[in-house]
Amino acid sequence: MRLIRYQAQFQESMLTLHRSAVEGFTLGMSQQQDEADLMAVEEVYLHGGGEFLLGFVGERLVAMGGFKRLADGVAELRRMRIAHDLQGRGYGTLMLRELERRALQSGVRALCLDTARRRPLTLDFYRKHGYQEIGQSFYGAVETVQFSKILDARVHEGAANQECEVGSAPG
Repeated sequence: MRLIRYQAQFQESMLTLHRSAVEGFTLGMSQQQDEADLMAVEEVYLHGGGEFLLGFVGERLVAMGGFKRLADGVAELRRMRIAHDLQGRGYGTLMLRELERRALQSGVRALCLDTARRRPLTLDFYRKHGYQEIGQSFYGAVETVQFSKILDARVHEGAANQECEVGSAPG
C-alpha cells in the first residue's frame, strides 16, 4: 500500500470510502454534520499540527486515517477506514503504525480515539495494537468505546487519559 498525505483531488474517493464504513449505522445526525471534518481536512487536520493519510493499492483508494491535535502532546486518531473487501490483510496495521510514527515525530505522546461499540473486530484491532479502553461515549446515536495509547513512556498515563476527551467522530 502506498501512503500519501491528503490531497484535495481525492476528496470524492475518500468520502465514498468513509460512507461505505458508516453504512448501516443510524448516526442521529445529518451527513453534512458527520462529514464536516472531511470537507475541511486541511483546516481540521493538517493546519492544526495533525496529519491525514490516504492509502492506495494501484490507483484505488483503499485506506484513510488521520490525527487531530487536542492539546500539547495529545491527539485524537480519527477516520480510520479500510475498504471492506481488503480488511484483515494488514492495511489497517500499516496505516495505524504510520500515523503513530508521524504523531510521535510531531511531538504527540498520547493518542486517543473512539470507535463504535458494535464493531467487535475494530475493538480487537485497537486492543491488539496496545490501546487501552478508557471510557464510553456517543457519536450522535452511535455508542462508542474510547481508547488511549501512550506513544512515549515520558507521558504519565493518568494525565494523558484525562486529556483524551474523545467523542467527536468514531474511528
